Amino acid sequence: MALLKSNKRTTITGKSLNNKVVNTINIKPKNTKKIINRYHFLIKCRAYIFELLKISLGQTDDEMEINLFVQEFLKKKLKNSSNNKIDFENELLQLKRGHKTNDKSREQELLLLLKFITTEIVDNGGLQRYQQASIMGQQSDRGGDSSKKLMEWILELSDAGKEIKEMVTLEIGSLRVDNVLSKNKYKKFIKSIERIDLNSNHPDINKQDFLLREQPKDASEQFGLISCSLVVNFVPDEYKRGEMLRRLKQFCLPDGLVFLVLPLSCVENSRFMTSEILVNKIMHQGLNFKLLKEHKSNKIVYYLFQNIPSTRVNESYLKKNFDCRKHIDEDSKRKHGKNNFSISF
Repeated sequence: MALLKSNKRTTITGKSLNNKVVNTINIKPKNTKKIINRYHFLIKCRAYIFELLKISLGQTDDEMEINLFVQEFLKKKLKNSSNNKIDFENELLQLKRGHKTNDKSREQELLLLLKFITTEIVDNGGLQRYQQASIMGQQSDRGGDSSKKLMEWILELSDAGKEIKEMVTLEIGSLRVDNVLSKNKYKKFIKSIERIDLNSNHPDINKQDFLLREQPKDASEQFGLISCSLVVNFVPDEYKRGEMLRRLKQFCLPDGLVFLVLPLSCVENSRFMTSEILVNKIMHQGLNFKLLKEHKSNKIVYYLFQNIPSTRVNESYLKKNFDCRKHIDEDSKRKHGKNNFSISF
């Protein structure tokens, strides 16, 4: 399966490679999800191949730089091997089962898989198509903007007498600058918004990896509200997912709020994770967050947490209980259709 192609090679801003303005390509709703899922599947496979081949890219998260590096790397390493007998799709699906670190006998096969992934991403404009699909998926007629639920909860809490006002806000994985969070009618709750994303598609969205952001020195560098919507599930490594949640604690003010959104399948169809484990064990016992609100739709689960003042991350508890993948029950490993979403510390 390839990323959906277009005859118009445009960037997410609607400009072609020669900077001429063109019309934004429309994506049908049924194709939006396919593009997003495919892109992240390829990125996760690529990350695991990097791990197996011990490829380190330092701190770069720029897709163009990564793909150029891989192309040059393959020119040096890849032999003239025939790939006619390789079922690439099946090999990618079985990647973690079929390959182990330092297995030199299968190095060329891994290189061919890496070439396959890079070719699809580059030739089909993977990042640009992914970003456009993600933005269109936030439109009200295509599933909506998750910050709508966030502001609905903020209003409920305010009406119930909770003092919520003028929060300095951090939006991780931001795709749009005109979402519900930014509406003028919510200015009394939202003082300012800092938007960050790994690959910014707008000048008001800072290009930044939250995992590499410098630790806050004091309260002036912390936030009253952090929105992390459909971000953690796309982090390709379970330990980095744990680090991201740990950082939510570090960057959140005492009594501050964290809005966390995940695909429902992460907590209801995983071999390793349930909502009970995430909410009560990781977020509450491990990170000392209190659950204020929870909502499950057909495909998405929304959480709103409050940082408990004068508490720290319970490192010993997290490392003891979430230092590796653990099956919820012995039968789960034999059940078909389960995913491997997990969080480790």
